[in-house]
Amino acid sequence: MSKLSKAESERGQELSEWAEGLDGIPEDAVVIRGKGHHPGRGLLEAALGSSKAVDRAMGRPSLDGGTGKSPVRQVRLPHGLDALLVERAEAEQLKPSEIVREALYAYLTKAS
Repeated sequence: MSKLSKAESERGQELSEWAEGLDGIPEDAVVIRGKGHHPGRGLLEAALGSSKAVDRAMGRPSLDGGTGKSPVRQVRLPHGLDALLVERAEAEQLKPSEIVREALYAYLTKAS
């Protein structure tokens, strides 16, 4: 685990003090719902520093650079093929999903 920089440590301390100083929320409160389309976003922006940081923290980015979710496909693999995939991913320092996407793209776009 890496050490925090001085700026990160100071920011963490500021956020801790801010969170501990919130008024009007009982200690035993459990917040389960908010108002509006994005309840809690303001709190997340304050904690993470920007709207962009919240977007990154909220989930995976679209694979094609657009907005919204990328389609998901599930594929069952024989154990041997999965072992080869994991071995290649480790050797190339990639995620197995990246190798599957590259291989599928190469297969589907090659000239017939």
